[in-house]
Amino acid sequence: AHRLPLPYNAMPKNVIIIGAGFGGLGCAKTFADAKDSSAIAVTVIDAKSWFTIGGTWQYAWAGRVDTSSTTWDLSKCGAQFPGVSMLLDTDVASLDLEGKKVVLGDGTALEYDHLVLSPGVVGDPSSVPGMDATLDMYSHDSIERQRADVQDIIADARAGETQTLLVAIGAVPYKCPVAPFEAAFIADDVIRRAGVRDQVDIVVTAPVAWPLPDPAKEVFSRLFEEKNVRFLPEKTVVSIEGGVKAEFADGDCIAASKIWSVYPQRAPDFVKATGACNPRGFVPVNIATNGVEGSDGVYCIGDCCGIAVGGKPHPKAGEFAWQMGEMVAHEIMRTEGYEHSRLGACIAECGAGAGVLVAPDYTQCVKDPEGGKPSCAIQDRKTDGEAAKLDWVNKYIRNIFGEGGRRFEPAAAA
Repeated sequence: AHRLPLPYNAMPKNVIIIGAGFGGLGCAKTFADAKDSSAIAVTVIDAKSWFTIGGTWQYAWAGRVDTSSTTWDLSKCGAQFPGVSMLLDTDVASLDLEGKKVVLGDGTALEYDHLVLSPGVVGDPSSVPGMDATLDMYSHDSIERQRADVQDIIADARAGETQTLLVAIGAVPYKCPVAPFEAAFIADDVIRRAGVRDQVDIVVTAPVAWPLPDPAKEVFSRLFEEKNVRFLPEKTVVSIEGGVKAEFADGDCIAASKIWSVYPQRAPDFVKATGACNPRGFVPVNIATNGVEGSDGVYCIGDCCGIAVGGKPHPKAGEFAWQMGEMVAHEIMRTEGYEHSRLGACIAECGAGAGVLVAPDYTQCVKDPEGGKPSCAIQDRKTDGEAAKLDWVNKYIRNIFGEGGRRFEPAAAA
């Protein structure tokens, strides 16, 4: 693929990407890899100076790696992003979409021709009284607490006390839809290895009938039964008392030893303040371009954007965010002959080296927003699920940090 020659006054000159996660880096890498992109100045802004992959966190709380092994220093990725400026440890205070400016925390105003929003989402438990006292599964800061929770459950079970671990999904959509189930399966594996699984009840609740693609339901239902993990659908959490007692909209209650919550998620405050968000707190976009309607030159990719297909949320995390970033870069560069793929892989580990590959494909939906239908392939990887996941993680580490990037290599499960 190559870019069409554009008249100078039509050439995008200044692109600002907010967020150095999968989406932002996928976009920046596409610009960096493009031939003759010297006319485009690309700046990536992130409040952090490190990159992480959420799919590595369970190895830390399961005791197989140190938490420090789940982050990578973004200052070391420059060789993979030639020509891209990175403003790390830099907060965004506000956005002026009409004036095409990004205002930083120190008051500096940066002008743009194109703005790519990829800031991720924030967990906001304010709509569920008491949820803020529970563990936020989607916060990197929760890893050590999660590790301690598992050890507390094991210690109390060994002392003869019946335990309950509740994984409560607060609202949909949420990023990485398989993660709550994966957490339950990994907790099952760790507790089972400790010899006290019979003393522990593991429960996953969701406010909808099924939060994953429908084709995944059969294999996950079998896994629930095999691992004695209870899945309770259509359970909307309305309050949590004392951090351990969940009350649901249907009047049911679950008294737990520990609660791991998927907080309701939304766009960060500086995005929300623009008025671009829908009532659920996400930025609606055109699925064919990820453009934000009514905002010239503005795109939103990854978890922050709002896309639904057939009434169900479109996956937006990880590989899907990276692909959205690629597409937006090619859209801005007007790449001739670019063929977009929206096929993503997500592997839910099940313990003991097993995993389930969930591979939704939304390529036809992007090509034909009105008539295109998604598909989804499911593979029950009984022996090499974990190996496939580690290969996937390390593929993106190479993409971002090069062949010299630190590989992710957890110890074997004890």
